[in-house]
Amino acid sequence: MTALRGLERIASAVMASDFQHPEVLEWFDRRTFGPSKPGPFTPDPQLIGELKRERGLRVSVCLPALNEQTTIGDICTSIRSELIKRIGLVDELVVVDSGSEDDTVAVARAAGADVHRGADVLPERGHVLGKGEALWKSLAVSNGDLICWCDSDIRNFDPSFLIGLLTPLLIDDDIKMTKGFYRRPLDGDPTGGGRVTELVVRPLLHLLYPQLTGLIQPLSGEYALRREVANELPFFTHYAVDLGLLIDFVERHGLNALAQVDLGIRLHRNQDTLSLGKMSHQIMRGVLHRLDALGRIKLTEDLADSLVQFVVTDNGPAAVRFDQEIIERPAMANILLPT
Repeated sequence: MTALRGLERIASAVMASDFQHPEVLEWFDRRTFGPSKPGPFTPDPQLIGELKRERGLRVSVCLPALNEQTTIGDICTSIRSELIKRIGLVDELVVVDSGSEDDTVAVARAAGADVHRGADVLPERGHVLGKGEALWKSLAVSNGDLICWCDSDIRNFDPSFLIGLLTPLLIDDDIKMTKGFYRRPLDGDPTGGGRVTELVVRPLLHLLYPQLTGLIQPLSGEYALRREVANELPFFTHYAVDLGLLIDFVERHGLNALAQVDLGIRLHRNQDTLSLGKMSHQIMRGVLHRLDALGRIKLTEDLADSLVQFVVTDNGPAAVRFDQEIIERPAMANILLPT
């Protein structure tokens, strides 16, 4: 059973009158696409490639990377052979490296990607390590009308991931952003992954921003936007970027402009619990900051930039401090002004 089919059964069992935000149920039914829900957005690689060319659009695929030498080569090779050369759906493959200490840069270049070191992009703006910065800077070094982001640690990458994300954007002009979802196995549990999503993000959204509760994978690293939309959005650094973009997008364009696509199963590098705690802190800090700015909540004092985690080490109990300031990068449209 796919993730989509299972969620459809749950949604159908919930009466709109029993749900605080019935518009979310309506959006879920209308804007959720995938193999188990055939319709006008059923991806066809050849047809979608032809449609892109008929419409005169360019597509950029951008991969944020940090120490991903074991996976990024296969991802880039697959994109170039299937999506660039065979069906002509993708025009540009860009990797923005956040400061890898392994052979990520060399492997990606050997696989045919246009690789940029994040610190070399917009150097006058400085550089921050992490995913959000890499996504933001990818807008400055790519030129597609549609931009598709994909994590670079995926072990079972398939070109259908990107075909599925791009199809709704090419068929329906009212859709301005697509977000992928999938099942995430972990330690033999077919749906055991996505721990930060289930333990942190879902409760946070249900309580403070219920418009996004219909999203199955709000932290998905696979999503696509129209260039003009991406350029007008601010970007949080670090892992706060995904949810920050979603909230800012919905505030500007409404929920109906967003769609989610079933990508099947995703296998990637799972982080340890300590790292997930750091990720959760970044996400919550970014979301609370944004909701305060929108007037959804009221923060009485500044949120801490550092995180102290009390852990047990081989040498006994210890306090570990992580400095992880979240910066809000401005909309790229305000940086790359036309000359």
